[in-house]
Amino acid sequence: DMSKGAPTTTATTANDAVRAAFREYYFKQAKMIEPPGDVEKREFGYMQFGGHGMVRHLSFKSTGELVATLITQVPSDVYCSNALYRFPTLAMQEKQWLGADLIFDIDGKDLHLPCVPSHSYPVCANCGHVSPPPSSDDKEYACSVCGGKKAEHIVIPCAKCIEGSKKEARRLYEFLTGDLGIDRQNVHTYFSGNNGFHFHVQDDAYRPLDSQARSDLVGYLAGIGLLAESVGVRRSPGGDNNLAFVKFPRSGLGSGWRKKVADKLKIDTTSTLRLTNIVREKGGYAGFKAELDAMTREMGVRIDPQVTTDVHRVFRMPGTLNSKSGLAKVRVSDIESFDPFTDACLLGDAKVKVRLKAHAKVRLKGENYNISKETAELPAYAAVYFICKGLAEAAATTAT
Repeated sequence: DMSKGAPTTTATTANDAVRAAFREYYFKQAKMIEPPGDVEKREFGYMQFGGHGMVRHLSFKSTGELVATLITQVPSDVYCSNALYRFPTLAMQEKQWLGADLIFDIDGKDLHLPCVPSHSYPVCANCGHVSPPPSSDDKEYACSVCGGKKAEHIVIPCAKCIEGSKKEARRLYEFLTGDLGIDRQNVHTYFSGNNGFHFHVQDDAYRPLDSQARSDLVGYLAGIGLLAESVGVRRSPGGDNNLAFVKFPRSGLGSGWRKKVADKLKIDTTSTLRLTNIVREKGGYAGFKAELDAMTREMGVRIDPQVTTDVHRVFRMPGTLNSKSGLAKVRVSDIESFDPFTDACLLGDAKVKVRLKAHAKVRLKGENYNISKETAELPAYAAVYFICKGLAEAAATTAT
């Protein structure tokens, strides 16, 4: 219902341009949409352009019914539960939870990469003016139009950002298939549609796990809470808390975190003397424990813990578009060669006129878009990328 507090005309035009491109995608590329197994036991939800909040607690009997809804509603974002429910459309306490796929989210913004400030555009929280990326980190932000001091930051991920997320994704894949022994065929990797990767583990052994068990799993993957004792360093009995002695665990250092740490410290179960010296160098038990914590955290995977531990959340559905970028959440078969700006850039190329709010550049489908002039006519996939990022607005559209 547009009559109640209708959005301003520019927002509407921008939404219209993006919506038209999204509708064409859902109409022409329905084969990309990848609904989960047991579709009728899942809860679905979606966000609407210019709408507020999520339409939730939906269920579909088939893929066809789901696709039809996407074409008629043209949502800005589409979500699906990792959980299976007996009654997906009822209120949460009445759904009857039947288990959930295990999911992981690696988000580029959690990696705090040093390159980010150079391609971050501050948007003034007060007047909405977009500034170019700051030339140095240390300057206090002040809007050049209204002098406002608060800004939101729009990030255009660069090749280094994507490489950073890929590195984390490779590491997670190694943990899942190596340490946890999950069959490679049950680990599905997806590009998130913006700046990260999602992993869906479809393995019946993990489906019944509750939040606490999933939380323990996150701790393991993130390298949190490894005991010094498990790599052979123990507190000496007696008064001083910080005295330590070395006694290797009976089961050895051959697998999991023990092996990772042993390799890093270059020790094995014959290295009592070497490890004793390392502990002494670090100043005793507490010093070694602190060093161990830092080391395992560094070697662990940075994943968003809430995504994995919440067994009732709805999660972006594979094959659907991400309104933060206009790119699609797509399956990644080979992470080395995967290029999100080509492989997930699936919108059409009908021309769209845009007004740019800042000089911006991005490489999409192998073309460089480096736009310094104010208005430009771009193929829909590039126009939508800049509009979704908040760096452009659609100029008055011509009738199609």
